[in-house]
This record gives sequence, C-alpha cells and structure tokens, in this order.
Amino acid sequence: MRCDGARPICGPCIRTNREADCEYTDGTTRSPTQVLEDNIVSLEARIHELEHPETVAPSVTLHDPHATMLQPGPSGKPTSPIWGRLDTACGSCYPSNSRGYGTNLAPLDSFVEPSAEVVQTLVGFFLPKASQIGFYLHQPRFLKSIYTQDAETRQARLSPALLNAVYLWGVHFSSNSSLLAHEPVFLQRAVHAVATALAHDPPYNIIYNVQAEILLANYFFSANRLLEGRYHCNAAVALALSCRLNKIRSQAHADLPAGVSLGVASAIPPPLDAIEEGERINVFWGVFILDKSWAVTVGSPSHFNGSPGAQVDTPWPLEMEEYEEYGIPQDLQGIRTTETFLAEMVSTSVDGTSSVALLAKSSALFERATRLASQWTPSESSVRSTLSPADGQTLAMAYVEQAAADFFLLDNVIDRYTALLLASPEALDHDAAFKVLLTRTFAYVATIRVHGILKQVEGLAQDKDLDAARAAVALIDTVNLTGCPFINPIMAILWTAICRVFIGEIVKLRIAWTSTSLLEDQVAAATEMHRLETDHDNIIAGLQKVLNAMTVFAQTCPLMIHIAVQANKIRQELENATR
Repeated sequence: MRCDGARPICGPCIRTNREADCEYTDGTTRSPTQVLEDNIVSLEARIHELEHPETVAPSVTLHDPHATMLQPGPSGKPTSPIWGRLDTACGSCYPSNSRGYGTNLAPLDSFVEPSAEVVQTLVGFFLPKASQIGFYLHQPRFLKSIYTQDAETRQARLSPALLNAVYLWGVHFSSNSSLLAHEPVFLQRAVHAVATALAHDPPYNIIYNVQAEILLANYFFSANRLLEGRYHCNAAVALALSCRLNKIRSQAHADLPAGVSLGVASAIPPPLDAIEEGERINVFWGVFILDKSWAVTVGSPSHFNGSPGAQVDTPWPLEMEEYEEYGIPQDLQGIRTTETFLAEMVSTSVDGTSSVALLAKSSALFERATRLASQWTPSESSVRSTLSPADGQTLAMAYVEQAAADFFLLDNVIDRYTALLLASPEALDHDAAFKVLLTRTFAYVATIRVHGILKQVEGLAQDKDLDAARAAVALIDTVNLTGCPFINPIMAILWTAICRVFIGEIVKLRIAWTSTSLLEDQVAAATEMHRLETDHDNIIAGLQKVLNAMTVFAQTCPLMIHIAVQANKIRQELENATR
C-alpha cells in the first residue's frame, strides 16, 4: 500500500479503515511506533545486561530531583515525600543497644539521609543478623563511620548505596509496624542508590558498592523476587570482576602491590592496612558465595567456572579478627584457588579454614554438583539417536562411564571435605552455629545432588542421598531456631532439596508396602511391614522437622513460606493416601 502523503491521515489508510495505524515520522515528536521500538531496544539491552554482566557496563538510572514522589503511607494511601514521625512508642520494638534514643524519630524525606538517631536505631536492628545476609566488612570501622553525626560525612565515607542497603535491612528486621509501613520507601531508596552509585567518581571505597549489591541481592532473594535478586547478584559479580577482586595477591601478577589487582591500580589504590585488604578479600568471597548459591537456582551458569577473566586467584579469606590482630603475610599468594580445591582427591592444604572460606568451599561444591546433575542425560537413547546401533551403544556406554567418573570424583572431594567439617570445633555462639548450619547443609545437599544421579545408573544405587538428608535434618537440632528469626534465604532452596529426598523415599516405601503385602510367608511379611512402618514414620518426622524450621523463618523470608506451603501440601497428600 503506497502512501499519498495526505495529512493528517493519508488516503490509503482512510480507505482501508486503518486511521489509527497512520503515522508520520518526519515531525518534531516521535510516533507511537518509534517510542515502542525505543522501548523494545531498551528492554533488549537490559536483558542482555542481566545475562551478560561481565561484558556490559552497568546501566545508570537517572532520577529527576524535581519530580514529586508519592509513597504509600501506613494506611496504604499516598503521602507527601516528607515523612511524618515514625511512632515507636512500643519499647519492645527496639533492640537492646538502641535504648536512650527516644521514642519519636525525626521526619525523613524519601531521598534525604536519615538523622543520626534514626540511623542508630536501624543499625541496631541490622547488626545482629548481618552475617546471615552477607555482610563482610570490618564491623568496628563500619560502626565508627556510620555513627558519624554529620550526614554528608557519613555518605562520603560509606557510600549511599551501602547506607541505604543497611537501612532497608534494618527496617525489615525491626518487627515495628510503623517502620515496616515505610519499607517500600526504604527499598526505593536502596535501589536508586545502587543504580546511581557509579554515575561519578566516588570519594568512598568502591568495595562498599559491591557490599551493597550483595545485601540488596539477598533482600530480593529472601522476598521471593528471584529475577531482581539475580540482577543485583550479577551486578555484584560485574563490579567484583571489573575491579579484579578475583586476582588479589595472584601468583600470576606477583609484582603488584599487596591488595591491588591488575588493571585497577588507579581505581582501587593499595589498601591502607591489613584490615582494608582483608575487607577486599572477604567481600570478593562474599560475591563468590552469592553467585555459587543462586546461579543454578535461577537457571543461569556461575560466573566463576574457570574462564580466563573470571579465574579465581584470590587466596582463601581469613576471619576479620585475624586481619586485625596478625595482618596478612607478605608472601601470601593464590592461583586457581577454587579449581585446585575442586580437583583435590586428597586435601593437602591447611588454608581456607575460616568460616567464610568454608562457606565458599561448600557453595562451590553445591554449585558443581547441581550443574553436573543438570547436564546428566537420563536416557541413553538421546545419545544414540543420530548414530548407528553399534556406534550409538558404544558412545552411550562411554558417556555413562565418563559421567559416572565425574560424579565419583566429585563425591570423593565432598566426602573428604565433609569429614573435615565434622572434625572442626563446634560453634561456640549463636551466630557461629548458624554459619555452621549453612556450611554443612550446603555440603550435604551436594552429596544429595551427586547420588540422586548415581541412583539412575544401574549398579551404582546407594542410599548416601538419604543419609545426607538425615544428617542435614540432625543439624537443625544444633541451633536455636527461635533465637534468630532470620536465616540466609538460600536455606529455603537447600531444605527443599532435602524435602524432595524424603518425599521420594516415602513414595518408595509405599511401593514396598504393596509388594510386601503379597508375600506368602506371613511372618516374614509382618516383620518387613514393621520395618517399613518404622522407616516411614522416621522419614515423616524428618520431613516435618524441616517444614517446621521453614515456618519459623516465614515471617522474615517470604521465599521460605512459599516453598514450605508447597512441600507441606505434598506431605499432607502422602499422609492421607491409603497405605
């Protein structure tokens, strides 16, 4: 159809009743089609940025400082940008270290730094659970900076991105209805702060922006907003790789100053002391743990799988107190840190025994086992389909043998590592106990992933996955769940894997009941039935213990309750089924 140029609507469009589709693109304003095309290009760029953060510079979202922002108030209705007083008359809503700050908090604007009084209150809620959400900085220095009375000085020292991420978690942990009513505003502040963090050269340490992305990613994962969690996880990885935090003290670049990585000497100057270098090392491993924990869960590959730009040479982290008390040996270097660990049949290294290092190792094993399991082809027919029968059978056998070898190698590493974990001293305090729970559960679920596949190979079936699930459930009794109303959200995924093992075992027992009831020897049948009943009751008890644990954390972790509801529904269906 040829346009005759008539305006405002051309003749052909009038004759075919397509007036709404008639657009001219030579005017001063953009046509609806052009605007739509621009939006599509923008969305495609954002999707590419989400999936390939290592190759794309993070986008910057600009905020119009003159725009009027309407936020939901406690009643759900929009309020003005200037917040009213937050009623905190209920003294029990405050943590013990926030006493003396008064009962009324100063007014807050949605994009203005809170008063020192509000900051102290929110930090008081944040700190007791900081390690559960991936906080890796030196706490005394952090507190000294964040408790600075002057807001501008506070922002210059710590970065608005980190500050607002901490404030967000503080509100989330407050259990104060007045504060929680403003959680959407604090979330908006945090997202805006990280989006604009790299708009100009910051006066603060860029490591703080990486830490902020870790906190924000865990917030979204906990809220069952996995796509947004993945975005901020990728942003943390992109920042860490762009700063070459994975190359700190690399043997490949031994000529660089301590704490500095190749290519970023101007962006990240040498650390002032061992504590600052320790923060860089530990924050990097925090990014690594985040990536390994959630990559397979959200359906994307890990960024740290040995590719040249993402090879990890940074040495295993120490406890923050060790950096402070003993410093870092000048000759400490690393090369292929995680690859060496994953390939070790017999561990000869005494490095990597700090709580963060052990968690990094466990998450690496979990990701490796899950990735191998996802690559397993359960049917040989898919291997043979395009080949002759003889060639197909040979190739299929070779495939199964190679896959089994890979799984057995990884299983050996997991077993030796788990033995090391079990030999380590028991946790002495509440926070350490939860770290041990997470670290060991990662390792047990890695075993579950490996043996879930080996069960499918004829002649390789074992019950190590069930044994691992039982061991993971036994760990729950080692911590006081009610003493900490929050736990790392990845535990929802790990406990789900354990529930699946138990549910699968219940189904298997139900099948065994049917065959046992057909035995002619009534004595043997009764004995076997009693054993099956006992096993069934024990499995149900283990499953219920996991579901109860998930329920404890449901209020502060929506992801936990989302998964627990589904698992509990399956459990009830199994319970109601006729044995």
